[in-house]
Amino acid sequence: MLTNSAQTGQMGEPLAGSIAVGTPGISASPLLAEFSSPKAGQGTELSTEVPQTEKPIEKLARLDMENSNNMPHVGERRKDKRDHLTKNPRAETRTACYLIPTQREVSEIALIDINLADLSGIRPKESHELLSRQAGGVRSIGYTKDDLSNCLRDMRKEAMEYGAAVAITKYFEKRTSENSFFQHFEDITENEEIANILWMDGRMLAAYARFGEVVIFDTTFGTNNEKWALGTFVGFNNFREIVIFGAALMCDQSTESFAWVFTKFLEANGDKRPITMFTDQDHAIGKALGQDAYTLGIRSTQSSESINSDLKDYLSCKMDINRFMKHFDRVVDAKREKEIKSEYDMTRKKPRVRYSIPILCEAGMLYTPNIFELFQKECELSGSTYMESIEGNTYTVGMYNISDEEFRKSRQVVWNRDDQSIACSCKKFERVGILCCHAIKVLDREDIKNIPPRYILKRWTQYANDEIVVDREGRVVIEDAMLEVRNRHAQLMRELAPISDMVTHDEGKTQFVLNGLRSLREQVEERYGNPSKRTNDCGEDNSISQLENSLHLKKKDGDNRSKRRKPWNENLSRRKKGNGPSISNSQPLIRPSANSSQDISEENFGCNDNLETI
Repeated sequence: MLTNSAQTGQMGEPLAGSIAVGTPGISASPLLAEFSSPKAGQGTELSTEVPQTEKPIEKLARLDMENSNNMPHVGERRKDKRDHLTKNPRAETRTACYLIPTQREVSEIALIDINLADLSGIRPKESHELLSRQAGGVRSIGYTKDDLSNCLRDMRKEAMEYGAAVAITKYFEKRTSENSFFQHFEDITENEEIANILWMDGRMLAAYARFGEVVIFDTTFGTNNEKWALGTFVGFNNFREIVIFGAALMCDQSTESFAWVFTKFLEANGDKRPITMFTDQDHAIGKALGQDAYTLGIRSTQSSESINSDLKDYLSCKMDINRFMKHFDRVVDAKREKEIKSEYDMTRKKPRVRYSIPILCEAGMLYTPNIFELFQKECELSGSTYMESIEGNTYTVGMYNISDEEFRKSRQVVWNRDDQSIACSCKKFERVGILCCHAIKVLDREDIKNIPPRYILKRWTQYANDEIVVDREGRVVIEDAMLEVRNRHAQLMRELAPISDMVTHDEGKTQFVLNGLRSLREQVEERYGNPSKRTNDCGEDNSISQLENSLHLKKKDGDNRSKRRKPWNENLSRRKKGNGPSISNSQPLIRPSANSSQDISEENFGCNDNLETI
């Protein structure tokens, strides 16, 4: 308690107006009385000892400074000055002040974080929690979860403001500006409707050039609220993992749409045709397997099932076309990350060679781990084979101790010593691309300790991705054109993060850094401009309006029919009538339209679910 013995009254009670005595221009006010004459149990006690020689004006300045330092924070009030015997005092903190609309604002930087979280598949609730923790708490973030959801809604609405066709066009323009090897095609009808879309980037072009002998085209996944079908061109890379060669959005699954997509796909890849091509609706899969076609060991549509499983993890049929295109990129990136991890693991781990024989040691140095395991299995099976007969350069190889009767059949192997060519009647190499156990048995019989070079397919080796790929215009394809951009971004973030850690605990330092960053941003915008700023002078809005008036997506047949959503009481009354089966047990009545793709595809694009997978 600050008191002055010369200015105290009876019982040591300080005089309320004593601080103003002898001080011209200062009157005894209730505010001064609050600081100079607190009663017992009231006010703020100051433990600082005051010199006896302190002047009144100095005392007033000191108390004012101490009072400002003890000012309540946002949402708080002063300590209760009422009698300490009050039974139900008011709360010292007002907890809802940060919810006042005038106190809430989603800044431009926050919009970037919200958009990044959305592109990463983080839902609004988790996104708000993450950004709140990053900002130091819910009260510090400056906006609520509902504000975040509203911002996402507005951004999505703005992206689709001029229709799906314009959104797709803008997406393709952005991707092309980032990577000059990005290619896209639009099938535009006479009515200026986009009927089909095909696109691929540089990595897809390079992957097809290296691993495009066998291609599977799958259209089983329904993707977006436009009800278009997603078609993916996929195959196997050197790790025997799924790799994407291209993607298409199709308004329908008619013969004309398939023909257009396939033609443009070949055109984008320099008219390089695959050896074998499957579709998810093709009866020819079974026929091709019966004819020992080159399939890389694909005995079913397991590749389609794998890519569909990934699509379900990232995509939803409720997405608009703009969100779908961006989230489909996440599927592609996930596949590529898996391939990069496989390459990394291959450099860190050596294959486990169970038998120290030269041909296996060579295979372990050449093949990727997955392919080496397949080859090592064939070497093990060769130990269960025996020579039934030898006639010239033709060997009949039998097998025993095998439960599969079909596998125990004898095979004829033709070996040519002059050019070291070998061919087996099982056609394992012609189908999968690795030598079979029968051929390995003959090579061992002929004392050949290494794999003949012609039977080492580069597509299965560790060096398959070293091949330089040239696009249809003769340019060397740069697979990751944005790599340098990402590296520069990471470098800037590494420099900014330590600065943030150093200053965030001090308001003055934080303001100093923020002022410097704002000044730097103004200098950058003044010198290089702001490409993200939309102005009428750039002509962007005019071009969008032209696209809006001239181009739109083609509607699927039957989409114009609107179906009234029945209220709950109508469904309830229907169940109560009991005149027929309940809604949940009723069987849908299918009436395919005359233009339905089912009539077209029954003959050429069937379905075969009885095939097995190795």
